[in-house]
Formats: sequence, structure tokens, C-alpha cells
Amino acid sequence: MNLNYTEMGDPKAPALITMHGLLGSSRNWKGVGRLLAEHFRVIGLDARNHGRSFHTATHTFDDMVQDLEELMDHLGLNTATLMGHSMGGKVGMIFACRYPERVDRLFVVDSAPKDYPAFHDVEFAAMNALDLSKLKSRNDADALMTEYIDDWAFRQFLISNIVRGEDGAFKWTINLPVIEAHLKVLALNALDLADTFDGGTHFLVGGLSHFVDPGDFNDIRFHFPKVTIDVWDDSGHNLHFEHRDRFVEWVLNKVEG
Repeated sequence: MNLNYTEMGDPKAPALITMHGLLGSSRNWKGVGRLLAEHFRVIGLDARNHGRSFHTATHTFDDMVQDLEELMDHLGLNTATLMGHSMGGKVGMIFACRYPERVDRLFVVDSAPKDYPAFHDVEFAAMNALDLSKLKSRNDADALMTEYIDDWAFRQFLISNIVRGEDGAFKWTINLPVIEAHLKVLALNALDLADTFDGGTHFLVGGLSHFVDPGDFNDIRFHFPKVTIDVWDDSGHNLHFEHRDRFVEWVLNKVEG
């Protein structure tokens, strides 16, 4: 199994698999994962072409769903609770619809079953503008990316994908050209009209985010008839680390309820 993953919690506890968004990694779930590990066997994965997972020439939702299935088989998990943010939420939606017998519960964070416009052009322009061979520090990368991206926190999120190799030179942990080549595929609706999941499903939406609108709620309920949908008006796209403690409380309330 070439997919990189980390584990926290009691190996005998119910399994919970976290899946990050585009350009993220399992690190994005680490804070929440440590708290949820008191109740679950938390497994945080790096999607293909992200983090410490393998690089390959394709990056589709079918690929990532197959990777998830192989990871569960590798770990000997017949079932698990799935928790996905953004791109990871789409993977969770598809997997739950295709393999409902393997999903105990589905949590989707700020993602919807719909087509998305191409809104990552600026981020990829900023990353492609970096000549890693000339970087002396991450501060250099931050300064260069300021021309494209005003938000310091978001620049740090992107720069977290830069590491030093064994030769001391900087390199991307993400497979930048392949991910960029698949952006149009990743922007498409993850589900077909016939896709449904009848199990417990919980969507959490950031009211300050542009990823999910109230107009998407009917489509969500169509595919997931037992869904609950909660909106946090004071949160943006990354609810799980903008409001970590509240997020953990929300998850546990859904599981216990």
C-alpha cells in the first residue's frame, strides 16, 4: 500500500478516516485528530500526489476512491466513518454511494455535489512562479508569493508543501503539474444522478465560504436522504481548524445523537 497515512488512538476503537482538501495533507487534520483519538482509531491519509503519498500521472476522483478502498483493505477495515474536507469530502461522497456497506457514517466539511468554477488559477500561478532552485528559505517563498496572494495564512498553507530534499534543495511535496492538469476534472460534480447513500450523513458548511450555498441543500438531501446540514455563519472554508474544539464537539454530538 503506497498511500501514506498516520494513526492515532486505540487500534480497537471504531475507525475514522480523515481526508484533506486540494493542496492539503493529513497534517490539516492533526489537531482535530488528536482530540477525536480519545473516541476513535483516527487514520489520516495523504491523497495521491499530496503529502508523503506517491506521485502518479493521474489524479481523478475514481483514482482516489480506489486508493481509499485499497487503504481500508490494507488495514483490514470492513467499515469506517469517513470525514472529508473539500476535495476529500467529494471522495467521501462518492465512496459512500458506491460502497455503502463499508461506511458507518459520513461527515462532509464545506463541500457539495456540484460543479465548481475554476477558482485556483491565482494559487497555481503563485506556486509556478517560484523557482525553488533559487530559494534560500520559506521566507523567500512567502515574499515572492505576496505579489499574487494577500492572505498570509493562505500563503503559509501553500508554502507548507515545500520541503528540503536530501540534497538540501527545496522541492514540492505535491505533484504540482499533475494536480494542475486535473483541475477541470476535480471541479466537476462528484456524483451521478443515481448516486445515493442511505446511512447517517452530516454536512457542515462555512457561512463565510463560497463553496456551499443554501441552493445546494436540496441536491445534498437528494443524494443523502438522512443528512443533517449545519451552517456556521462565523466560519470560512476550513471549519475544522478555525474552530477546532467546537468542531470536535459537533462530531461527537452527531455520533452520540
